[in-house]
Amino acid sequence: MRSREDPVTARLAAGLGGVLLTLVLLELAPALHQSFEPVNIGLAQATEWLLRQLEIPVTRRGAILSHPDGFSYRITYVCSGLRPIAIIAVTLLVVPAAWTWRLTGLALGVVGVEALNLSRLVHLYWLGVVEPDAFFMAHRVTWNVVAIVMVAGFLLIWLQGSRRRLEEHGQPTPAHAPS
Repeated sequence: MRSREDPVTARLAAGLGGVLLTLVLLELAPALHQSFEPVNIGLAQATEWLLRQLEIPVTRRGAILSHPDGFSYRITYVCSGLRPIAIIAVTLLVVPAAWTWRLTGLALGVVGVEALNLSRLVHLYWLGVVEPDAFFMAHRVTWNVVAIVMVAGFLLIWLQGSRRRLEEHGQPTPAHAPS
């Protein structure tokens, strides 16, 4: 006898596998990177605006942000928050829940990821200007850990809320479904 949890787990694994495969293919097809350039430029514009609000000198050329003292970085599709948003979207689509709950979760997830992402981009720019030696560790390790913890925490909270909502409406959750 199989529980209803098995199809959910299988759909989640397939969905996340699809996301991973898509990201690998994207890495192997640099020509596709150009299709994200409008997103990259939009993030660069938003980051530039935030830096100016903080009175940090910045110039922008396309998706490249530069400081007068020489530090600069380019925002690429990897900086877009696409990966964590894809993970959130797949999870919310395959777990049993009302569509309004899924869409609310997706909207909150996208806003949360992008708010964290803009904070990350501003912090990394500032760090590159004031402490260039710390930039690599913050970019490659610290902010990746923060993003993983944020996405995992968000999904745990959403999943608990989803389970609670299903139980309140008298619908069995996967863990309580008949075998």
